[in-house]
Amino acid sequence: NRLCRAGKTCMALEILEQMYEDGRYKPDPQCYNPIFDRLCKERRIDEALTLFRDMINKSVAPDKFCYNSLIYGLCKERRIDEALTLFRDMINKSVAPDIINYSSLIYGLCNMGLWTRALALFEIMKNKGIKPDVFTFNSLICAACKSGKWEEAVLLFRNMIDCGALPNVVTFSSVLDALCKEGKTAEALKLVEEMFLRGVKPDLVTYNSLINSLCHSAQWKEATRLFNRMLDEGIAPNVVTFNTVIHALCKETRTEEALSVLELMSQRGMRLNIVTYNTLIYGMCRTDQWAEATRLFDEMVVQGVLPNIITLRILLDALFQGGMPEEAHKVVEAKVKYGMELSKITCSMLIDDYCFRGKMDKAKKVIDLMVIKDNVPDIASCYKSLVNGYMQAKRIGEALRLVEEMIEQGVMLDVETLKALRGLRPKSMLYLQNSSP
Repeated sequence: NRLCRAGKTCMALEILEQMYEDGRYKPDPQCYNPIFDRLCKERRIDEALTLFRDMINKSVAPDKFCYNSLIYGLCKERRIDEALTLFRDMINKSVAPDIINYSSLIYGLCNMGLWTRALALFEIMKNKGIKPDVFTFNSLICAACKSGKWEEAVLLFRNMIDCGALPNVVTFSSVLDALCKEGKTAEALKLVEEMFLRGVKPDLVTYNSLINSLCHSAQWKEATRLFNRMLDEGIAPNVVTFNTVIHALCKETRTEEALSVLELMSQRGMRLNIVTYNTLIYGMCRTDQWAEATRLFDEMVVQGVLPNIITLRILLDALFQGGMPEEAHKVVEAKVKYGMELSKITCSMLIDDYCFRGKMDKAKKVIDLMVIKDNVPDIASCYKSLVNGYMQAKRIGEALRLVEEMIEQGVMLDVETLKALRGLRPKSMLYLQNSSP
């Protein structure tokens, strides 16, 4: 037992073998149990099963503790059929299952999405007079929440309290998450108050779910109150919490408050990620704060956060919408070009994205903004996307003009594009023939 607790499972196995070789001491199930437990915790389940078979071959009858470790280990590995076979073997050998066996199997079935079978086993367990514990209920409640059965989750939660199993933070967080996803924020907030009354403090996951839900339903005051309460409780917000609050504030054009939250992030030594910067840049562009948008862009680059397709799309959309002062237009345009240089692959991604969404004018603007020789890893692919996009939009004249531009740039058309273009317009045949390999 000491060896297994110290993680020296191989040594424990050697001593077990020596006991058999010596012949004076026959190992009993208590010798095997720590080894089974350790092997399963180390995810060496096949070795544990081999040892189990060897144990039976040596006429050592396994007890419920042996079965507990193996069944739980199999369930953790999502090998539910083997776990159920072992459970039946246990019953056939007159080893009475306990709460641990049933809870492990219910967890395993829930983990595999087998909700109905888990619930059926839960009823069998109760009918046998075995009282479910918090682990049993948590497995069922989490599974119900994940599969969108929030009503069942709430019923199980109430049943849990009636059974005397005290819900913990995992239970509350699961139900709260389900209520939030259903947009039932009023019920979720009531449940939070119940948490406090029961002496269960919400954790980071709980607060993040609630704040996200409140922000999405435009309940900014309540979201801010919870955020402040979270700080008062001494629970440190993570980048997900801050990003949610910043996104909500920017969506409401409350950019000054968003920047205050950003300052709080910096004070806490938290590293801003691409989501934080994109959200803030979007908020600044939306409120015509071009200087602040470009300052944030420069800051993200200095901090080593490279702009991605979303960053450039935000800036490009700002350029296309008009109403921007000429000086600001030049600065933002320069930032777009610089962003393309920093993250070359985003040029192709932007063009593909705009073409896919039928935004052909924006896709063409990306090509026009680029320094073709330096910025695009695969200019032929970009042109091909544009040509195909124009053809799908039935803008054949522009597709053919783009082909001419391709030829002027020395970009060869591939066979697929040539086949699509042939026969569209007789005048175009000369260009097509000249560009053919």
